[in-house]
Amino acid sequence: MSYVSLENSEPFLKCFEALAEDKSCVVSDSVLYFSGSKGKGFITVAGISSGIEVLAVNLSLLTEDLTIRMLPSADASSYILCFDEIDIPGKAEGELPPVPPVLAHPQQMHSTVSITDAVNGKTIVYPKEKTIRSLVVRVKKQSLDRLIQDFDAGAIATILESTGNEATLSWPITFKYRLLLDDFMTEIIQHPFRELFTIRNISILTEYLLQQFFVMNKLSEDGSALSIQDTHSLSRVEYHLCLHYKKEFPGIEKLSRISAMSPTSLKTKFKKYYGETLFGYYQKNKLEHARKLLDNKVPVKVVATEIGYSNPSHFTTGFQKGVWIFTPALP
Repeated sequence: MSYVSLENSEPFLKCFEALAEDKSCVVSDSVLYFSGSKGKGFITVAGISSGIEVLAVNLSLLTEDLTIRMLPSADASSYILCFDEIDIPGKAEGELPPVPPVLAHPQQMHSTVSITDAVNGKTIVYPKEKTIRSLVVRVKKQSLDRLIQDFDAGAIATILESTGNEATLSWPITFKYRLLLDDFMTEIIQHPFRELFTIRNISILTEYLLQQFFVMNKLSEDGSALSIQDTHSLSRVEYHLCLHYKKEFPGIEKLSRISAMSPTSLKTKFKKYYGETLFGYYQKNKLEHARKLLDNKVPVKVVATEIGYSNPSHFTTGFQKGVWIFTPALP
């Protein structure tokens, strides 16, 4: 299928225009719709004046791989952030994501979040016959300080340089990213203020990415770095906790089987990676769902039932305590 190369100075719009040359696609209001003969879904691009570009890819059932290559450049002054969820069409709801196999090619994708210095370039291969939701963000280094307040963007360069020959640092996508990608892909096409909507959501996604980036770096510095297998095993547990928030806490034995770790190893590594105990993470996610429903003016009684409480008064008490315990401190 289409193979698109971008020089460092070329905007994402060039990529969009190159793909739009395919006569089987329809272009409308800066959205490229796939007609069905080569796949289904859309690609859109947003160029934000503050030095940020976004390419949003929401596709399924591609008949051939789609490759986008951002060429290396010695004078690049940007980072490439990727939020990629690659899934199998028709997977049953509630089915845990598979542990990805060892990749035959280092540029092959699975469900990950990653950060790359644009000086190294990046090749993205969207695989055929999969469901793909991906946000590719190119942000100028000086723009990160404005995007995330009180943040020292120079720390990223220092950490990436310390990794040696690794051009990209990546880790498994979490359920929180999945929810944000859902919201973004649902709203981006018809939102009346597309640029404002994009910058708000990209700011949130970038903040989450940077938090994980520094957690992974700290673990490495402390000699507690997790293996790729560990991070994917932990992500399966995290996915289960977030997906089944309406049910009772599953218990350490079941979670241990899901992760293929001993209970002690699971509890220790999960706390290091996610910064919460297993039960604390489960409870925090339950309360985040409740908070979102309450923000949308859903009645308390309905919210209580929705997140698994049979008694609304118990929910109210737990929510009030939980909000205080789990609301993160401002930097």
